[in-house]
Amino acid sequence: MLQPCDVLVTVNWKKDLWSRIRRWGVGPYSHVYLFLGKVALLTDRRQGRLIRVPLIFESNGRGVVLRSLSERFGELVVVMRLKSYEDRKRIPAILTEAIKLASDPQAYYDYKIIIWHIIPRVLFEKLGINPPLKYQRDQKMLCSECVAEVFWRAGVEIVPRDIVPLPSSFVESGLLGEVWQGQLMLEAQPE
Repeated sequence: MLQPCDVLVTVNWKKDLWSRIRRWGVGPYSHVYLFLGKVALLTDRRQGRLIRVPLIFESNGRGVVLRSLSERFGELVVVMRLKSYEDRKRIPAILTEAIKLASDPQAYYDYKIIIWHIIPRVLFEKLGINPPLKYQRDQKMLCSECVAEVFWRAGVEIVPRDIVPLPSSFVESGLLGEVWQGQLMLEAQPE
């Protein structure tokens, strides 16, 4: 069962050429997003009626957004959760930072970082050389950056800040522990 602040990492299991190239380059993981929990939405101000919707926080081609968890049903994922009690006390701050970042109109998807940082990082790592480029953060973010950013803003050093994080960085993070792996479906939602 998912809990607020769980990090979901999509497993790249497809057999097409592009998926195989991505697996060779960045490993078996292709996307990362954060589960916010069931967020209350006001449906009618006059009646004060609330509905609770399970939402995720992610960056995709549209930029940093909040989306329904159900849009990801059917994906093969690894669910990672903060291990330590001290880090788990920061969950409200992490969720607040996610809402703030998703509300930022400047938080676009960053296509340039793929060219300037990820491809060189992958090539240098495959050759066993440290990448010479210094990673610089800005308001534009890809999926792993936006998830890492909300943890960093809340004071949790989930992954190193000096290189652009990849989805696999979250699976390899010492602060997160795997709690479940499988196909995301309705049963994974909290009640």
